[in-house]
Amino acid sequence: MSERIPCITEGCRAEILQITAERTGGYCMPCHQKIKRKEQEDFIKKNRKDINLYEGISDLVEILKIMHTPLKRNPLKNYAKYEKGIEEIYLLLSEEDIERIKAHAINLINNDSIEVAKEILLAIVCYINSNVEECLRALIKRKEYYPGIIFKDASVDIRDYLIGQLNEDLQSLDLNHIISALAWIGDQNVVDLFNGWKDKPPKWKDKLFVPPEEYSLEAGWALTENGKKQSLFYEDCYVIEKESLSKDETVLFLENNTGMCKWCRGNLINLFEFDLTNLLLEFIGFNGKRLSIATCPVCNCYGPIYTEVDTDGGTRWSDFNSYPDYFDNTANEEFITHKKTLRISRAKKNCYHAASEFLKTSFSQIGGYPTWIQHAEYPKCPKCSKHMKFIGQIDWADIEEHGEGIYYAFACAECNIAATDYQQS
Repeated sequence: MSERIPCITEGCRAEILQITAERTGGYCMPCHQKIKRKEQEDFIKKNRKDINLYEGISDLVEILKIMHTPLKRNPLKNYAKYEKGIEEIYLLLSEEDIERIKAHAINLINNDSIEVAKEILLAIVCYINSNVEECLRALIKRKEYYPGIIFKDASVDIRDYLIGQLNEDLQSLDLNHIISALAWIGDQNVVDLFNGWKDKPPKWKDKLFVPPEEYSLEAGWALTENGKKQSLFYEDCYVIEKESLSKDETVLFLENNTGMCKWCRGNLINLFEFDLTNLLLEFIGFNGKRLSIATCPVCNCYGPIYTEVDTDGGTRWSDFNSYPDYFDNTANEEFITHKKTLRISRAKKNCYHAASEFLKTSFSQIGGYPTWIQHAEYPKCPKCSKHMKFIGQIDWADIEEHGEGIYYAFACAECNIAATDYQQS
């Protein structure tokens, strides 16, 4: 057996082989690695340089070009952030600026920087709701059809081109992307097409993740029983800000509810309490004084939770709730650490401003299009079987320092049923 010698680090009890000691200067490998890490950290700290790529640049389009340019990670370079966020800059663009950033996106597509171009187009569509027709033409020449949302204002020509592509022998991914893009276009021709698929499934249906007509959910609409288009979100959209509360708030968040979760026996909370008398919330479509949407923050992770609601603020656990197949019976008494510093903004946002989890924006909102982390899941009303309309969402990162996931709220005004759901990556 080879003789072992003690590590020379004071207090270390490790013993090492002679050959290891020769390699490390007498240190055991953990101590040696710790020393090397410290040397590297000291070297980086001593030699790291601050770099401001925006210095001397005031042109907003040039600033956006820098923001969208991927940077190679280099521990010796500390890149300064710009004083404004990317969403704020897009909102400041003039019409001329918007055309310039679109032209830049086309140039990127033509030079094979397609992912960066898509990132720009997503920002243009979601932040400022601008049409990107010419950019789409450049994309489809490259057989690129994703993300679907950037096609939402596409022309009849592009719509018909996409429909024509369905006759080709497409790979599953391309087929999914094209149908999603068509869903986002969502005009009457597309509605008729989806109705046709519902009545007579196409031959390529087995290449899809779900029936083709259900791709409409990704674009925020559904087919009704009589084949009409039912919108599943509100175009009015108000961000939820982390601000101090005033005396008379239009919406209250995460207030205690006297009801009990019948799964874990913990207390329910009101995800939202809406003052229906405030004209700001008229778009929700409930007539009355108050609407409360309750949930169990623990059990919601297992699936949708339904509550019966009235327009006087009343809410109770619904008998339509089905006990989850897989369930860890953990009470939620210590789950919530309320930060009652949320309030609804009075300024409207574009309803698509948070349509992708990859956008740099705030995700807690009332109204607007939801931020699906996985795929679109609009629960069906257990009374009328229609898809329920999205009302709002809370990003748990706004509630807890290391919070994850988003809680979503839905309602059926006809049946006085509300639902909540939860998604995380």
